[in-house]
Amino acid sequence: MNGQRRIIPQPSSWACWLQHADPEVIAMSDAQLVVVDYSRDGSDAQAFSRADVARMQEGGRTVLCYFSIGEAESYRFYWQPEWKDAPPSFLGPENPDWPENFKVRYWQEQWWNVALQPYLDRILAAGFDGVYLDIVDAYWYWHEEGGRDLAASSTEMMRLVTRVAQYLREHGGPNRIVCPQNGEGLLNDGPPEAVARYLRRIDMVGVESLFFNVTPESAEYRRGLLKRMAEAGKTVLNMEYITLDRVTDYRRRAADLSFPIVCYRAEPDAALNSLAPQTP
Repeated sequence: MNGQRRIIPQPSSWACWLQHADPEVIAMSDAQLVVVDYSRDGSDAQAFSRADVARMQEGGRTVLCYFSIGEAESYRFYWQPEWKDAPPSFLGPENPDWPENFKVRYWQEQWWNVALQPYLDRILAAGFDGVYLDIVDAYWYWHEEGGRDLAASSTEMMRLVTRVAQYLREHGGPNRIVCPQNGEGLLNDGPPEAVARYLRRIDMVGVESLFFNVTPESAEYRRGLLKRMAEAGKTVLNMEYITLDRVTDYRRRAADLSFPIVCYRAEPDAALNSLAPQTP
């Protein structure tokens, strides 16, 4: 970064609103950091303008753009109709849990050229503060289902995240934020030098279901990894899909951790189509 000192905000509250986000409602909210899609409905036609993003940023709010790097989405601008019958080499199978979302061989250069770089250009043009990267844990899918070597699969994902960070900061300035969601297993599954490089490039980490809707064994394992990330100076954004009556218990559990996290209660349907109330 040519010796430039990076200034990264440390929010004490956050929210995630991916479906039909309303800039006016966000501008009036108490959330210090908000994650939204680049578009109201996922289409290029409904993309947020620079003025929309500036409105959401009023009061010093940080606004990150949701950005899936491990799956292709058929409703995005980059999708080509002919892919259904003649898929490019990077396109994998459809996600059975999320129709119209397709696994991608994220290490292939064509995926970067066709989708990721043009997407980043749109994010930068709209003035977002950074990106909230989803499907980072696709590295595990390609290891378990695709038979790829785990060290190679994890290294390739960390290399992609690093490339996203480099592109954002080269073209948008040193303070652009990179926040991968989930995929914290990379810290154990990748070579130490790749992990160290990855940690130098990211600023925050988002994590779903750390206390609820998770097995005790998985929660304990993930908390250990997140503690390492927090000790490396990364802000941990946690989202739990729970009813409002459980928010007090949620915050108590969060306070009992040996490292700090920023809490957000989302509605149990996981639709992320509103700003969920945070106080009973």
